[in-house]
Amino acid sequence: MAPVTAASSSSAFNRIGFWSPNTASVDWCENNYVVSYYIAEFWNTISNFGSLLLVILGYHLFPTNDGRFKVLFWTCGVVAIGSTLFHGTLRHKMQLLDELPMLYSATIILYILVEAKHGRQGSWFPVFLTTWLSLTTYIFSTTGGKLQFYTFQSTYTTLQLCMIYYLRLLHVQQRSKRPNPAVSVLIRRALLFGAFAVSIWLIDLRLCEFINGVGPKSVLRWNPQLHAWWHVFSAVAMYHAALLVGYYHYDVIGQRPIVYQWRGFLPALKLDVLSENHKTM
Repeated sequence: MAPVTAASSSSAFNRIGFWSPNTASVDWCENNYVVSYYIAEFWNTISNFGSLLLVILGYHLFPTNDGRFKVLFWTCGVVAIGSTLFHGTLRHKMQLLDELPMLYSATIILYILVEAKHGRQGSWFPVFLTTWLSLTTYIFSTTGGKLQFYTFQSTYTTLQLCMIYYLRLLHVQQRSKRPNPAVSVLIRRALLFGAFAVSIWLIDLRLCEFINGVGPKSVLRWNPQLHAWWHVFSAVAMYHAALLVGYYHYDVIGQRPIVYQWRGFLPALKLDVLSENHKTM
């Protein structure tokens, strides 16, 4: 399949490496096989380790054993691992291991938020979402090039907008009952980190020839590795969003969640009153 190449025509992007030729539907702005013959995009690869660390911390700091949140954190962990393999190889199958879990995690968040806002929806709702995920998995697994790239981006963006919409509804609902400054801080941080992450992602994708540090049109002498920074800032934004999802879920069911600072710097959740009856698998 022909990849959607974000890079310029510089020979730095055409270097041969261990995993060549590239079969992914996109080649990001990092110069390929520069640091290592065995890693296609070195900085884009190692930047996922920070994302994985946040997932591990989120998993262990979460206040209950609620199965839906455990699955969410596990899926986010698969995203970090899949992204590592994708950027390390630029192979289509590894790209799927990155992108499909992103859709799965976003769908899990949507499921939690819809039930937090509208109550239990019955068995039809998870069946519907599972059917939809099966269909999207088939489509993304059997297409390539621009069709696959833009279909994924539009689908994932729609899910993210739905998450923002429901978080806003739940925030207004919660604020009318009991304003919580700590939650407002989480919202501002999530929006700030998310907006910054999306901005540098777009610059890396659309303006690569001007910032790659090697092409004839580049205004920079070095590549700022914006996609690697996207991994970092988007992971921080998603961590804050996951806390918000958990907060509103437990607030709606009356378990009085509290935002606190773990080790004095990392926001986390705890419940005011927690018993074994509150824990669900």
